[in-house]
Amino acid sequence: MPTYTVEVNGETFDIDAPDDDAVRAAVRQLQGQKPAAPAPQPTAAEQPDPRDNVLGKVDTVMRGAADTLTLGLSDELTAQIRSNPLAVQKKPEGYFDKGIYAGDYNPLGMIARAMDAPFASDTKAADYEKALAEERATDKSDAENRFGYRLGGQLVGGVTGGIGLAKNGLSLAANAAERGAGLARVSGASLADGGILGMLQGFGSGEGGLYNRLENAAVSGTIGAALGGVAPGAVAGASKALKTAVAPFVAPFMPSSYARDAIATAVRRSGQTPEEITNSMRAAADDGQDMFNVADALGYTGERQMSTAVRVPHDGRQALAEALLTRQAGQGERLANYLAEGFDTFDTAGRRIADRTAQRTAEANELYPAARANAGPVNVTPILEEIDQTLRPGVNQLANPRDRIANDSIEGALSRVRAMMSDGNSQVTDFDTLFRTKLDLDDMIQRAEGQGAGNRAHYLTRVKDLVDQALADASDQYTGARDAFARASRRIDAVDAGRDASRISRRAQDTIPEFEAMPPGEQVDFRAGYVDPLIARLEGASSSPTTNKARMLQTPKYEAELPAFAAPERGGQLADRIAREQTMFRTANAGLGNSKTADNLADAADLNQFDPQVIGRLVRGDPIGALTTGLAKLLGTATGQPPSVVHRLSQVLMETNPDVALEVLRGGADKLSQSDQLRARLVSALVSSGAAGAGRLAAP
Repeated sequence: MPTYTVEVNGETFDIDAPDDDAVRAAVRQLQGQKPAAPAPQPTAAEQPDPRDNVLGKVDTVMRGAADTLTLGLSDELTAQIRSNPLAVQKKPEGYFDKGIYAGDYNPLGMIARAMDAPFASDTKAADYEKALAEERATDKSDAENRFGYRLGGQLVGGVTGGIGLAKNGLSLAANAAERGAGLARVSGASLADGGILGMLQGFGSGEGGLYNRLENAAVSGTIGAALGGVAPGAVAGASKALKTAVAPFVAPFMPSSYARDAIATAVRRSGQTPEEITNSMRAAADDGQDMFNVADALGYTGERQMSTAVRVPHDGRQALAEALLTRQAGQGERLANYLAEGFDTFDTAGRRIADRTAQRTAEANELYPAARANAGPVNVTPILEEIDQTLRPGVNQLANPRDRIANDSIEGALSRVRAMMSDGNSQVTDFDTLFRTKLDLDDMIQRAEGQGAGNRAHYLTRVKDLVDQALADASDQYTGARDAFARASRRIDAVDAGRDASRISRRAQDTIPEFEAMPPGEQVDFRAGYVDPLIARLEGASSSPTTNKARMLQTPKYEAELPAFAAPERGGQLADRIAREQTMFRTANAGLGNSKTADNLADAADLNQFDPQVIGRLVRGDPIGALTTGLAKLLGTATGQPPSVVHRLSQVLMETNPDVALEVLRGGADKLSQSDQLRARLVSALVSSGAAGAGRLAAP
């Protein structure tokens, strides 16, 4: 086929055609063609985002989570790994076979090998800087174009990290909350958590040199501390608000749960564990005080709970009040029994003296006749000489009267005694006669002491001692009889000494040494004399439930004397029993005593089911006002617990069985502990998330 060369529009073309007609057709075709305009190229701004798809968004979330979980170091760590693939890294032979590098699947070794890359050579450092720039560019693009996804990932990372810290015991705030610390301590610990995490996040989020990172750490730490300080209060407030909001609707149907929460809170506020509370109840039961209940063992917290339980109207209110009244009415009788048992004394002081006197008489009637039967003559000359030393002026007056001065009471008493032993010419030598004189002397001494004539009793006692000596010299058996009579007399005197020691005017600093100086036998009778007036006071006190009979035994005097005077190994138990009676009175008084205004208001609220203001507004055609007034009243009463919860709470407070109480208290404590753990992890999650946000706010 021939080739034709033609020129069209200034351009030369070679056309293969069979004839001229075909050439002309080709020329016409070339003349009709126009050059196609170049296709417009998209601008950079119009380029489609390769990450704007499902996988890119998922990756954005994951990168955001990694950012907070690594304390802002995810870009650096990723750049390290990208710039230094472990499979192609060139190192001297055996470089990774020792130290922390050893092991193909050693996580620490992998991280160490990755971190070693920027410093291996200049080429690797450049690769690291390039990879780091790309990572930060991607993060910046995500923050600008997929902000919600990145923020969501950061929140997930913060929450996950915070929960992980709390779960592993690395959160100060969580540890404090799980220990049941107060809001102030938890807030302080949370402030420290926020400050520490904020500084770490700020340092890791910096993109400049060391100074820039330190500056970011300071700013972020301050913001994190502020957020951490308010987080516990915010969580506690929200929890309280939520619980208060749902309580009026849920509590009536779940009274046991709400009562358990209330008692668990009381246990925590008391500063005791459930085991310590029930151990107190067991100790009380062992001491015969099985009426000691949970409210008593809780202490002041139990008193306040009992006050609410008695004053709020509920189905068990009357039974609760009657139980407290009955228990308190028996306080005096119980205390009297405790004193009798503690002093091992079950008779009165008068009965004890009568018994001891009868025993002394019976013993004397047995011993003295034997002493008289074997007695020889008595020598009263030493006795008369002792008397004459005092009566000599009177004797001289008899021989040579100089005046008419009368004898004083001492001289008169001594003259009477002398006359019983001598008439001036002869002396008594008969044992029985001198023994009767001795008995008469005993009566004279006793009367003198009763009349307050101490000096007369003193002179007569000196004479009586000489009479005893004369009788003992005349009869060997008289000494034993005399000593036995003296011992019996001292035991009778010990009863009076104990009774005297119980008086308020006597001080423990004097009575305790006096008691300790007595032999054991006299101490037994001292106890009878001491405790008898106290029991009489208890039995004579008012039986009103508002009268605290234990208080009279808790003065400084009796708190010192009762354990000291009690029977051996009984003092501690007696003190514990009295202290428990004081506690039980305080519990009853918190519910039954004080002003009745609170009771009256509670009763009025219980009876007044219809508010006149609501009816008035409805009559006036104001349904909106009636509705708001009714809601206001509902919200006002919703702040308290419903009657069903208070009823259940009162049953727990009055529980006296330690085993049942322990089960209930442990259940409440476990639930409260779980709530604490949940709240602690929530606080830790908020603090961690807030600290992560603070780090990003501080970053350039």
